[in-house]
Amino acid sequence: MKPFSILLIRLLGLYLFLKTLFSVLPALISPMGSSYWSAEVFPMLMATVAVPMVGGVLLWCFAGRLAGRLHGDSDAGVDATDVDLVRAGTFLIGVYLLVRYVSMLVGVYVSSGDLAYDALVAVAAGIGMMLGGSYLVALYCRVKYFGADR
Repeated sequence: MKPFSILLIRLLGLYLFLKTLFSVLPALISPMGSSYWSAEVFPMLMATVAVPMVGGVLLWCFAGRLAGRLHGDSDAGVDATDVDLVRAGTFLIGVYLLVRYVSMLVGVYVSSGDLAYDALVAVAAGIGMMLGGSYLVALYCRVKYFGADR
């Protein structure tokens, strides 16, 4: 299960990096792209672009350590059960929510000084999904076997 998680974590990091790069690159190389380098827009641009890109690079570099924390440091073969896949998927969705919405939270705060409550809720949900995987697995098992005699 650990090699599978490493692969998924690296794919998530690559996705975050490339999605952010390809979403901002056309605006930066357009004829009006020089307006993004002004003192008013640059901090917001860096907050909303740099955080997901750095997060993607960190996910790529530390995928092995994250998978080790998620599944333990044993190098057993790929013996994936549905519970392991739920735990790994929940963790990855939590990481995605955290990295994506921290950048939005910082960007709104830097640009206007306000707090984006929708991004704050998404960050809290991401942290909950990253740290509370066992609760979600228990909920999954309860729903999976609902009404069945075990």
